[in-house]
Amino acid sequence: MFTFAPSGRSLVHCGLLCLVVFTGCRKPPAEVVVFHASSLTAVLGDAAEKFQRENPRVRVRLEPSGSQVAARKVVELGMRADIVAVADAGIISKMMIPRHASWNVIFATNEIVLAHKDHSRFTDEISTQNWPNVLARPGVRLGRADPDTAPLGYHTLLAWQLAEKSGSYGDAGADLAARLAGQCAKQHVTHDEAELLTLLEARAIDYAFVFRSTAEDHHLKITALPAHQNLSQPELAAHYASVSVEVRMKQGEGKARIIGGPVTDGITIPADAPQAAQARRFVATLLGEGGRRLLERRGFHPARPVWCSPCTALPDELSSLVVQKP
Repeated sequence: MFTFAPSGRSLVHCGLLCLVVFTGCRKPPAEVVVFHASSLTAVLGDAAEKFQRENPRVRVRLEPSGSQVAARKVVELGMRADIVAVADAGIISKMMIPRHASWNVIFATNEIVLAHKDHSRFTDEISTQNWPNVLARPGVRLGRADPDTAPLGYHTLLAWQLAEKSGSYGDAGADLAARLAGQCAKQHVTHDEAELLTLLEARAIDYAFVFRSTAEDHHLKITALPAHQNLSQPELAAHYASVSVEVRMKQGEGKARIIGGPVTDGITIPADAPQAAQARRFVATLLGEGGRRLLERRGFHPARPVWCSPCTALPDELSSLVVQKP
């Protein structure tokens, strides 16, 4: 009988061959791709870390942009994503449903604030009562987001209209929305909130209208707007609806009219998501109690309850976490 007794070198070669064969057969980690609003970067990063600790064979790849851009990647460019999360839940309903998604979950609310830093001109004088006067002073540089690419842009314009309509600022409130728009130099109108923050951090501007969650997360100075102006309160929805702006939601189409309403963050899973099962598990992580704590830590107001509209084909994994509204 013939027996083979490998030498030490042969054993090494066999070991290396087995290692190569073994590692070559292992499946790469599943990758969940998330197209999302820049304002959600930090909290989705927290949720991704939590999810990956609990699911070590899954990786989450975050791709931030303006919310409309995130939806356009799916709707117009045909790019594949497993999750789309936006800073205005209405974008999902207007741009993705019913062709590209079937449900829309509202998981958090936010508000518009005026952010500034130590370098900002008159930073120690500005207040909730006098901010229109301060912003009108010579030399003050103001920035805002583009309403055609990011909800922050049109939420800012709506807040300006509500401030003008309030009659709270005397002569400084006359034609306030138009004057503030004219005060933002072209180079200070950005595609999304991340670019706006970069301008503020670089001292290229003195003030910027941003979401409260972002201002708190970046430890910026905050001048709050009254509730009837800041789009924060669901019970004031009818009042917010008294103003509107025109926005280009899709490339190549005319502008759509956006009616004022509370700021709501929405999330969905596209109909053709490659990793739909893992995406459902990730969304469940965000909507659960642990996710609510992450949202609160980053300055968001978790929706209580979390709700969806529409709710067609809402996954079973989410049904116990979401209240369905017509």
